[in-house]
Amino acid sequence: MDTYLSAARDLVVEGMRESRVALSADLEYHLASTLARYMHRPLAPDRLTVRLMDAASRRARQGESRQIGDECLISCAFFSARLVRQGGTIVHYAGLGQAAYAVAGMPDIASGFPDMLDVLQASRPQVEERRLSRADGTGAAPEADGDDRKILIISSRFRH
Repeated sequence: MDTYLSAARDLVVEGMRESRVALSADLEYHLASTLARYMHRPLAPDRLTVRLMDAASRRARQGESRQIGDECLISCAFFSARLVRQGGTIVHYAGLGQAAYAVAGMPDIASGFPDMLDVLQASRPQVEERRLSRADGTGAAPEADGDDRKILIISSRFRH
């Protein structure tokens, strides 16, 4: 677990630097430990709203609500396209995550959700879309035949 926590802390520190958001020590630790936990544990971003409503109606234990908050946080940062395809918005899922943390009795984490989300979003790899004309890679304007191709270039901020 120490290896995961170290790697997660590096991501959080880099995200704070990139986003220029300074998290409190408690938020920084929460974010790093949450990332470390999900580095080796499956994430279930489907049906987050239903899961929280069910947990609240059954007065589920705090740990279940916290888990939903954690999954909302990570899903909003790294799986936003998947959440949107499910018919929600990032604003909805961020609010859901804050509510889950509040239900779990973690008001400081709930109020820090937006800052933690900014840090996570700043720490993820950058995805850049470029248009190439044909396969020549020159980046010249597309030809009249419309045979231009989109490519995605992913560059990590972590260069060693």
